[in-house]
Amino acid sequence: MALSEVATSRTPVELRVRAEDGQLPVLRAVAEVIAVLTDFNLDHVSDIKLAVDEICTVLVKDSAADADLVCCFEFLGDELAVRIDIDTHTDTVPDPHSFGWHVLRTVTDSIATTHASRPEGGFHTTVEFTKSSRSGT
Repeated sequence: MALSEVATSRTPVELRVRAEDGQLPVLRAVAEVIAVLTDFNLDHVSDIKLAVDEICTVLVKDSAADADLVCCFEFLGDELAVRIDIDTHTDTVPDPHSFGWHVLRTVTDSIATTHASRPEGGFHTTVEFTKSSRSGT
């Protein structure tokens, strides 16, 4: 399905890339296009793009060897739900006491992180956030 069809179909879009710094521009661009096509205003588009960039940047720095970063974008009513999954070395990223996390709480309507130990070592880390097209932020 083409990204241009997202606005009318509301079908979730999942993007899987290698967890490398060079993939961050691709993730930012996809987040921006999805937000624009689902009729978010320019301020909210910027918020979504910033949130995806901040989360992915932090997660890539702690990624396990040969890990993939998976971003899922799903439009539910007037809300965009974003889930980002990756295998990491530690269970402490992103730091909820950091300035970056404060910014994420400011530009999103909700945000949460979960971690699960992996049998082979390390953790599976998931960060989920939502942004409403009607939110006041």
